[in-house]
Amino acid sequence: MGGIFYGISDALLRKRRCPKCGKEQVVPREKRRETVRCVKCGNEIPPPTNR
Repeated sequence: MGGIFYGISDALLRKRRCPKCGKEQVVPREKRRETVRCVKCGNEIPPPTNR
């Protein structure tokens, strides 16, 4: 059962929404903790914060 939860948390860390244009994108696993550029507008999308 733990594998399912790890997969879900990995997917949540990889899914981002651009704060400028609202486009959702999935970030590659190796960049999940880095700031990436939006594929639509080029704005920087920061990694999710730890809650």
